[in-house]
Amino acid sequence: MIITDIQKQKHNDKRFSVFLDGEYAFSVTDIDLLYYKLKTGEAITAEKVNEILYNNAVASAKKIALNFLGYRMRSRKEIVDKLKSKDFSDEIIDYTLDFLENYGYIDDKEFAKAYINDKKKLKGFGSIKIRYELSGLGIDSRILNSLDELLCDDTDDIKKVIEKKLKGQIITDKREIQKLYSYLYGRGFPYERSKEAFDEYIFEKNQEEDVDY
Repeated sequence: MIITDIQKQKHNDKRFSVFLDGEYAFSVTDIDLLYYKLKTGEAITAEKVNEILYNNAVASAKKIALNFLGYRMRSRKEIVDKLKSKDFSDEIIDYTLDFLENYGYIDDKEFAKAYINDKKKLKGFGSIKIRYELSGLGIDSRILNSLDELLCDDTDDIKKVIEKKLKGQIITDKREIQKLYSYLYGRGFPYERSKEAFDEYIFEKNQEEDVDY
């Protein structure tokens, strides 16, 4: 194959389009142009073309992954799904993941810790829902089991959700109480913990009413 033309790109003067045998083949940076010693009129082997294409794919995958991580932390699975959606090969994806992990850009355990903290404090979710969501994001069960202490359902946290839901009111109707338990379960809180929290909530509200009286 012969390099028949090398053109500076219109919208990026640091990248060049390379044409082989009269047809566009690939683009390279100005640095790569020097590194690979690409010159118009010279021959280039298929091996070198494949090397350039591979390195271009790696660079593109890294850029997409880093931009994706720019918005928030991501799990390993989220990165894989993102790169697969861009049709990168498994080899490129594995290489990119190794790069991200080696430089600390992705860490499923740290991701899970941050996710738990966010969902508990900002969303008011319980352990059941958080575990389910983290599993869906590809977090290994061994990691989740190592975070049992963070995933425990604190009674005070559940009471805050109850307070917000009931707006400080006291309910005694069994159907309304059951609806509340269903609501709490939907937010990821187990029944027994919800019952304990509700009993404490009612006890504290009754005490407040006695004091007011």
